[in-house]
Amino acid sequence: MEDTKKYRRVWSAIGFILILIAILVALNFGVRPKNEMDYADKRSYEAYRIFDEPENTIDVVMLGHSGVYRGLSPMEMYREYGFTSYACSRATQLPWESLDFLEQILEKQTPKVVLFETDQLFYDRGSNVDENSRRHQIENWFPILKNHAAWKDLLPGNNYRERSFTKGYQYIDTVKPYTGKKELVPTTDVYKIHKAHYRSLERIYKLCKEKGIQLFLIEVPSKILWDYSKYNAVRQYAESRGLDFIDANQHLDEFDFNWKTDTYDAGDHLNHSGAEKLSCFVGEYLKERYDLPDRRCDSRYAAWDEDLTKYEKMIGD
Repeated sequence: MEDTKKYRRVWSAIGFILILIAILVALNFGVRPKNEMDYADKRSYEAYRIFDEPENTIDVVMLGHSGVYRGLSPMEMYREYGFTSYACSRATQLPWESLDFLEQILEKQTPKVVLFETDQLFYDRGSNVDENSRRHQIENWFPILKNHAAWKDLLPGNNYRERSFTKGYQYIDTVKPYTGKKELVPTTDVYKIHKAHYRSLERIYKLCKEKGIQLFLIEVPSKILWDYSKYNAVRQYAESRGLDFIDANQHLDEFDFNWKTDTYDAGDHLNHSGAEKLSCFVGEYLKERYDLPDRRCDSRYAAWDEDLTKYEKMIGD
């Protein structure tokens, strides 16, 4: 008799778990947008609007943290060089988030180049990287855990978003100069990239190679966290994979960068003045190195000219 009760409790518990899983699966379909990454919270909203772009119209996908959306302006590159790009970046974006993002983007876009901002490889202090990576994977399995407000998209009138005319770039014209004395001092030290970050970068590399996409590594100007040991780590990886890598901190004179006028938070991020300079520098390199097309005379990209008009009005040009 006792054994029978015990088995009933066990089967009741198993039944409860199975019913709970079934409910979660059903709810996932209710909160899952037409593209899994088409729903975004405040942190991700501008970056995820790449899914509002027509299919196969983005030449360069740019992945990284706030250094990308503050430092690289796709519309500046389009204005000067004619190719299309999108800043797919969020605050403190980590490499596995960039990988997840890229996998979804490639279902809709066929970029010629993926720009990977390298500072995201070094977010491994003061937090449990492995724990965050596992939580991210669980959220991918059960979207309801992160898309808990997506039910709003099921209501009438909530399915339209205007295309981003900044293409993920976030404009700020505040000036707060860097007044410190830190310099990029050469060393033979090599920063050890966290294994979770390294695995994600390696998967991005292999995905790009499989798809015939050029992977380009870049470090945007930063006085606060970047150092030569990190440069050495990225340089070694780039050389081992035959990738192009530019540390913009070592090319500041080439695009007339000034830490007194081109940062808005004393050396951590660029303001619009700095972004204009860096975007033109990087845009010229991408255009020449990867032979990117000029879309400015192509009627299929007329919407980009409309977006450029809005962009120029925003920045006061």
